[in-house]
Amino acid sequence: MRELDDTTKETLKKVAYDESQERSATFLATDWEVIDLHSATQALEILPIKMALEKYAWLKDLMFTLVPKEKDEYVKKVASSDVLLGYFIRVKAGEKVALPVYTCYMINSDLFTQCTHNIIIAEEGSELHLISGCAANTHLLSGRHLGVTEYFIKENATVTSTMIHSWGKEVEVYPRSAAEVGKKAKFVSNYVALGSVKALQMDPIAHIEAGGLGEFYSVVYAPENSKFDIGSTVILEGDGASAEIVSRVVSNGGEVITRGKIIGRHPNGRGAMACNGLLLSNTGYIHAIPELLGEDPRLELSHEASVGMISRDELAYLMASGIEEEKAKSLIIEGFLDLKIPSLPDYLQKQINTIIKETKDFETL
Repeated sequence: MRELDDTTKETLKKVAYDESQERSATFLATDWEVIDLHSATQALEILPIKMALEKYAWLKDLMFTLVPKEKDEYVKKVASSDVLLGYFIRVKAGEKVALPVYTCYMINSDLFTQCTHNIIIAEEGSELHLISGCAANTHLLSGRHLGVTEYFIKENATVTSTMIHSWGKEVEVYPRSAAEVGKKAKFVSNYVALGSVKALQMDPIAHIEAGGLGEFYSVVYAPENSKFDIGSTVILEGDGASAEIVSRVVSNGGEVITRGKIIGRHPNGRGAMACNGLLLSNTGYIHAIPELLGEDPRLELSHEASVGMISRDELAYLMASGIEEEKAKSLIIEGFLDLKIPSLPDYLQKQINTIIKETKDFETL
């Protein structure tokens, strides 16, 4: 691995990419270049996507089956890119990978458009925890990240995917992802974004087969001039499939659309959604759009959504305890964003909580 400078290391820590943490495998790329890729276990295989396509002839037919090439202009851009950047991860059948796989993309050149395509396969009965960081280096003025990620989670397998973003005021980001969750399999998707971005738009899709489970958790802090359009769509494809979508959003002048959609097509399906927003400024907004679509009378689907301001009672209580107003507001925001995410390792939950606490944008309240 190439030695990273201190500034780059600090940038990567903002997305929980810490070289000191133990891991089962690593993938790190800046701009078009893969600068670190290695595995510490035989339980999984990790390769650059270009090398994986050369090794496995069947992989070409698998790509773009969950995220079609014609989905939108951003996927078309990835599909037609002259440079093939991305990773291929395959967890072998029955293997329980205890330590997480860390992957990270960083934009390091101004005005750069980074196109990526990732394939994750969890074979029958396997387990994987994937931690994905995406960031722009601190000197960057503007850029774009276009990413396609396809998850193939086989019967009785479990994949937990945690994505942490730290971009910049003039960076545009358009991730496109989809998951195929097999019978009695489990997919947990966690998303954390706590800073400025010019525009970020995504709506990951999960198809859940019989007895499978999909869980989506998101934590977003949107400062002024940021635009987020985020959501999750879950399709319950089989008998007894279930899903949960939970989001916590704080807007401090940022424009946020938070979507959630659960589609139930078979009996005994269960789905629940909770979208909660905290609005700190009248220069931004939070638009919560929860959707439920039931196509069988034996489904159980529910949702709740709320958008509000900081509680005056909470603020008054903290100030009466001797805490200054600005500090009290910061504590309330930290508590609101402190979403306890199931299946997340304690050390990573602590890292995320530290990132929330240290987010510089809170100082602008």
